[in-house]
Amino acid sequence: MSTATASTASMRETLLREVSVIPAGYCPKVLHFIETLKEEDEDDYENWSNEQRAEWLANNPPIPIEDDPFFTPEHIERIRQTSKDMDEGKVKVITFTPEELEEFWQEMEHSPEKAKDKAISRAYYRTPKQP
Repeated sequence: MSTATASTASMRETLLREVSVIPAGYCPKVLHFIETLKEEDEDDYENWSNEQRAEWLANNPPIPIEDDPFFTPEHIERIRQTSKDMDEGKVKVITFTPEELEEFWQEMEHSPEKAKDKAISRAYYRTPKQP
């Protein structure tokens, strides 16, 4: 058995295991998502027009975090608490302008550790007046 076949089989087993626990109400959405992945015209999502993006979002509306089976109530509470702590200046944050974010991702491709260290060095505690 080749490694590609074993890898594919492993992926299929994982997918089947994950899909088997999806609530019945999500099955049509998952099936629709799978069908959209098969469509060749839409494979290159990075080059979609605004109309294509709007159409995709209309067919695949975001799931409220409370209804997403991936997130447990503990996850949600942790996210809310972290957000509250950031807003209150209890936790350091790192903000990027669009240009800085692009530069960060370019650095990540060449030197991930250096890019992370540089980003962490920019971390600061938010004051109530800062966005």
